[in-house]
Amino acid sequence: MHDSLEQFLRCAARLEADAAEGYETLAGAIDGRRFGEVKALFVKFAGFSLMHMEEVLEIQRRELAKVYEVDDDRFEWPDEFSPENPLAIVDLEDITPEKALEYALEVERRACDFYSHLAGKTRSPRVQELAQEFAEEEAEHVEHIERWLARTRAGERGFAK
Repeated sequence: MHDSLEQFLRCAARLEADAAEGYETLAGAIDGRRFGEVKALFVKFAGFSLMHMEEVLEIQRRELAKVYEVDDDRFEWPDEFSPENPLAIVDLEDITPEKALEYALEVERRACDFYSHLAGKTRSPRVQELAQEFAEEEAEHVEHIERWLARTRAGERGFAK
């Protein structure tokens, strides 16, 4: 997979679809009356994942002249879930906003590491370019969640932007 643009893009689309599903599930587990801002953040991250998936599908269309099924089950992730899916590590029972943000931070770091690792291993210049670009996007998500987590730990409210 490290050198095939098709395999890389299929994997990336699946990763983003899994992330969207995980963030939607995480958002659904949070009490919106008490923790609406954090819930809204996860809804937003699910939307980002779907947007990234559509971007990957557009790259498939443009560069491979074909769009592949996202629900392809050929990818077997080490722990059943892709690196960016919060369901890989989350315990939904008695979830708190801080704990949910910690989970989200960990999976965003995992996704960044995943893409960085691929960028460093591939012999394909195009896969390397895309993997590095995707790693940088994930790094932005890491920074965003780190700010949210710091604010949550400081007890701040009203920081949904």
